[in-house]
This record gives sequence, structure tokens and C-alpha cells, in this order.
Amino acid sequence: MSLFTIIILILLLSGLVAFILSLRNRVDWMGDIDKNEHKLYWLYPMVDLLLRKTGLNHYLKQKNRIEEAGKALTGTNKVFNWQRLYWYSKVSLSIIIIYLFLLMAFISGIQGDMHSKLVDGNYLARPNYGDGDQEVHLTVILEAEHEKVTKNGEEAKSFTEDIRLHVKERSHKKEDLEKFFQDSIEYLEIAVLGENESAKAIITDLSFCRNIPGTSILVEWKPEETNLISRDGNVKNEGIPQDGLDTKVNVILSYQEEQRDYTMDFHIMPKQYTQEEELRMRLEEEIITASERSKEEPWFILPEEVDGYRLSWMEASEDRSIILLGLGIFTAALAWIYKDKDLEKKMKLRKNQMLLDYPEIINKFTLLVTAGMTVKQAWTKIAEDYRKRKEEANIDKRYAYEEMLLTIHELSLSADESSAYEAFGRRTGLLSYMKFGTLIAQNLKKGNNQLCELLSKEAAEAFEERKETAKRLGEEAGIKLLGPMIIMLMIIFIIILIPAFMSFAV
Repeated sequence: MSLFTIIILILLLSGLVAFILSLRNRVDWMGDIDKNEHKLYWLYPMVDLLLRKTGLNHYLKQKNRIEEAGKALTGTNKVFNWQRLYWYSKVSLSIIIIYLFLLMAFISGIQGDMHSKLVDGNYLARPNYGDGDQEVHLTVILEAEHEKVTKNGEEAKSFTEDIRLHVKERSHKKEDLEKFFQDSIEYLEIAVLGENESAKAIITDLSFCRNIPGTSILVEWKPEETNLISRDGNVKNEGIPQDGLDTKVNVILSYQEEQRDYTMDFHIMPKQYTQEEELRMRLEEEIITASERSKEEPWFILPEEVDGYRLSWMEASEDRSIILLGLGIFTAALAWIYKDKDLEKKMKLRKNQMLLDYPEIINKFTLLVTAGMTVKQAWTKIAEDYRKRKEEANIDKRYAYEEMLLTIHELSLSADESSAYEAFGRRTGLLSYMKFGTLIAQNLKKGNNQLCELLSKEAAEAFEERKETAKRLGEEAGIKLLGPMIIMLMIIFIIILIPAFMSFAV
């Protein structure tokens, strides 16, 4: 097992141990978690344990941006639990992604170790009989002995080299070769027939294998009459006499430096090829032709198409544990950024919702104050009506009205009325609401008799701003739809153009 795989295993076990230890860390606030919103709630005790042990919880609490976002989204100043659950969900998502990729990296590393050829440091496993020669990629570290000097009188240094070794398979002993070749020819006498029952009645193609299975014996076929039997074993029996024709095939068996020659007799009978057999022959011919054509080149180009069939070639995958680990860390980072973007999206939706609700609030407030209500009574009336509609009709949360309810709560705790309205404007973070809160606060402090007139003017301006806001949101929605529209247009073009091109080809 490589050092990198051992490190991954240690990390996996550490994560498992941390999870088991956290099972005893079940705290009271766990029971109040919305499990539909927090899918990874079962990891929160472990995250809580890790953050407390590492001290990161104190660092995360200092993120004022998250705290302010929590106050805005929850409509309350007590956002400790919300802030804690936000960080726990974010960290849990990153942990589960990294752990899954660590697990895949460990499995990939184990698979790579299982195919390792190096044993006990300096024993290189040689391929067994029939496995063929193999190439092994090794790294050798050359460490200089103490006080060793080079020819130039300089002190020798240690260095590392990458070496690719060509390892030959195990060889048979000389005394076993004759029996080895004899067994091979006996195998060929049966295997060469393919679907034919006898060498005296060859109807279908012969099976000219290029090597003896399970061995490294190479087989070369040399038909005496290539007009009857090709070098690939294809039987060309169209138009031959009904009683057939006799022919011979020379077989050359090669094993390392040794060779043996044999002759096989065949009687070819007339036969018609099926479509499947023709396709099989064409594939074999293409492979052999490609091999012969590029035998002096450093690469072997496999055919891509045979008789209208597209060929797909695949090779066994290698150890990609390091790539998987890097991909896991990258994905976790993307998930971490996504959580921030999701929070920003919620804040943007809150802002747009409050801008759309502002004209309605200012109009209601102006109407009630003009009707003779005090500022506090009008404020309470609007907020309580929203509370009743929310409880009875189960409407969605409206952040502006939630902030008004919070202001009522502050007033019930004997807070200064003018300060409470100004605090309302600051909490919203929007200029229009700040102006509204300041206008009311100044009226309470200075006794402005023109409050109704100012509110009416503000309501008119708010209505115009709402139209601009609705127009802007509509433009943004149009831009978002532009991407799917382009995709649909491309699909339509493909549907129209492909049949047109096909008709031209015909």
C-alpha cells in the first residue's frame, strides 16, 4: 500500500472516529432543526464537535456579513441559532463531498496497489507463462554513500530517476519445449477448424489464431494457395467444384528464439457466406491490414469503422486516486461558494420583495393617518392585519411586514418610539424605508403638521418606483430566459438541417 493511500485511509478512519464520538454530542437544539431544510442534520453534532475543538467557531462568529443577513431574513435580532445552523450546513456539505471523494480515491489507490509488480522493495514480479512481456514504470532513488566522491573530486549527491523496464515473461525449460510445441499443434488441429466438423470438409472460415491461448507461442499461417485460403483463414470457396479442392497450410510456431514448422491438410467444400460472417471477416482484415501498415511505426492505429459499423475501443482505467481527491476538494470549494451565492440570492429576493411592498405599506399608512389614527395606531393596524392574514390564509413571509412586527415588539418593551421607527429603516437597508422611518421620527420629535401631505407625496413617488422596479425585474427575467430560448433555437435548427443534409447525401 502506497504512502498516499495510507494517508487517505488515516483520513477516512479519522472522519469515522470523529462521527462516532460525536454521537454522544447530541444537544438540545438538535430537536428544533427543520429536517426538510437541513438534510445533513445528522452530521451537525460532528461539525459542532470539530468547530469547538479547533476553535473555528469563534472565528465564524466574527463574520458580521452572515449575522446581518440572518437578521434580515429572520426578522429578529436573535440570530445565533440561525447563524450556527447556516455554518453547520455549509461545513457539513463540504465534509460529505470531501469524504466521498476520499473514499473513491482510496478504492482507486487499492486497485492500483493490487496490480503492483514490485514486492518487498526490490523483487519485480515477472509475467507468468502466456501473460506476455510487460512494461513497468519504476522510480529509483540513488542515495550516495557517506564520504563518497565523484571522479572530479566533488561530493556525490543523491538523486531520483524514473525508469521504464521491459520485463519478459517466464521462459520454459529446454527439455520441455518439444512437448510444449507438440501440445500446441494438437490444440491448433482442433481450434483451426472453427465451426467446421472435420479438416476433410471445410465449409466455413478457418480459425487462424495468432498465438496459443495461455502461452506466448506465436502462430504464423502460410496457405499454399491463397486463392482458396487467405492468410486470415477466410475460405474463398465461391465457384469451386462441387466435390471440393485439396490444399495445404504451413504453420510456423515461434517461442522466443525457437521455431517449429508443421503442415496441415484441408479439403475445401463450396459454401455461401452469411452477412454476419462477412462482417467478421472484414473486421479481421481491417485489423490485420492496419497492423501490417503500421508495423514500423511507433503506434498502431486501430480501425474506426467497418462496413458501416463504428468501432469503439476502450482501455482499462489506471489509478486516479490523486485526481479524485483533487476533484473532491474542488467540488467542496464550489459547494462552499454556492452556499454564499445562495445566501446572496435570498438577500436579493428579500430586497426586491420589500421594494414591491413599499408602495402598498405607505399607501395604507397614509390612509390610516389621514383618517385620524396616530402613527403608532396606524403602524400597529398594518402589522396586525398582516399577522392575521399570515395565520389564517397561510401566506408567504413578507419581510417588510415582519420588520414592522419587530418594531411593535420593541415598542411593547417601552422603547423610544422615534428611535424604533429609525431602527426599522436601518434594519431594512433600503433607502425608501429609511426615508419613511426618518419622516415618521421627525414628525414625532418636531410635530410636523404636514405629515399627511408628505406621506401622500412619498406614496406617489413610491408608486413610480414600484413601476420601475417591476420593469427591471421583468428585464432580468427576460435575460434569464434568453439562454433556454437559444438552446431551443439550436435544437430547431438541428431538427431542420439534419434531414436536409441527409437528403443531399442520398
